[in-house]
Amino acid sequence: MKDRVVDLLKIAVSVGLLALLLWEIGWRETWETIRQIDPRCLVAAWAIYLFSMLLRAYRWQVLLRIQKLKVRLPRLVALYFIGTFFNSVLPTGFGGDVVRMLELSKDSQQRAESVGTVLVDRLSGFVVLFAMACAALPFSYRLIPPAITAIILAITVLTFLGAWMALSDRVWKWLCGMPLLSRLLANPRVQHFRASIAAYRTPAIGKALLASLLFNVLLMVINYLIARGLGLRISLWYFLIFIPIISFLLTLPISFSGLGVREGGYVLLFGQAGVPSSVALAMSLCMYAMAVATGLIGGVLYALQGYRGLGRPAS
Repeated sequence: MKDRVVDLLKIAVSVGLLALLLWEIGWRETWETIRQIDPRCLVAAWAIYLFSMLLRAYRWQVLLRIQKLKVRLPRLVALYFIGTFFNSVLPTGFGGDVVRMLELSKDSQQRAESVGTVLVDRLSGFVVLFAMACAALPFSYRLIPPAITAIILAITVLTFLGAWMALSDRVWKWLCGMPLLSRLLANPRVQHFRASIAAYRTPAIGKALLASLLFNVLLMVINYLIARGLGLRISLWYFLIFIPIISFLLTLPISFSGLGVREGGYVLLFGQAGVPSSVALAMSLCMYAMAVATGLIGGVLYALQGYRGLGRPAS
């Protein structure tokens, strides 16, 4: 019952934010902006988006190999598509990650390691995402308000702090010595899970980070293509700074699949660059439509292949 109430509240937040934006900006103006998009830019952006799924699956495969787990790349690509589908229909940006954890854990006896790869997969993406944003700050500080800069730095510090806490033996021992955490962290399952995370302290993790770098570059290119398709001409630096923040907002469990929060982020942040609200909102809705279209492919794969434990085999 409690979960249903929380889900309903998330839906209410999404509907409320989206309705407010459309009311303030004007749904007719937003729709006319979307209608005028250059279809060539939209198709090119979606093609790159689909390719990025392959790149993310490769990153996941690298992490699995570190754990001595062998899973074919097509299987991982399919799971990424299916994860995107569940991200579109579940009220959290992590719904797809949970599905990937469940499915992969059933393919292997090493469940802790399987779950750990999904978490490290997500974390590696965040580490690179915000490292790129910080790298861009010295070249674009005049374009970005001080408050935005502070947010980027704060999120980056928290992300790297989380990675350090997960990988450092010294920090782990310190946490185990804390009275409030000692009993929880002494659990054999928790210890096994943490050991699987520590296994990523290897040069091979560099391949996963490189894949994350390429993926995040593609994500910014996708947004840039959509902006160009809408007739927008602004510096690429804005995308390098704003997209990491928006990506982080999508993971917050306060809305349905990030809907409303994403749109508000685009309008607020790109407004700092002088982008009209209707164009910023149109950019966001195009990105959401692209994710939903990709998720539909995952839904078809899910229905046809009948993933064990979550679906029934297609007859």
